[in-house]
Amino acid sequence: MYVDSRARARSREYNVRRREQRYVSSIPVALQRFLRYGPVDTRGVSLDISMRGMAALVCGAPRVGETVVITLSLPNAPVEMPATVRHSSEGRTGFEFFPLSGGAQQGIQSWIQELREHEEKLFPYPYASAGGSR
Repeated sequence: MYVDSRARARSREYNVRRREQRYVSSIPVALQRFLRYGPVDTRGVSLDISMRGMAALVCGAPRVGETVVITLSLPNAPVEMPATVRHSSEGRTGFEFFPLSGGAQQGIQSWIQELREHEEKLFPYPYASAGGSR
């Protein structure tokens, strides 16, 4: 079977746009997977997070489409939420959260706000003060 490599390259030319900005965050993650022989707990570390999903480095990468329960060790309190695995490799796994409970939503929002403030201190936008003075 002949496959034109140029056609293949064209099919990869798409613009991936996230619905929400992701923030870099490295915090401990506990992951509960539900396998044929029962639930399995594993650990990892987050790479980035938004209100709709996150990426993490996880021991034993889960399969795409698998439903898992993620527990984040946030500073105020641990947050637990179900998620679907959207992409997975040995280096990185991407998760999309199911609709969050009120407590989980509030916990992630406050953590993202802290990350945003920290990021703005490290990398201030050079024109922010010029825009406000007009």
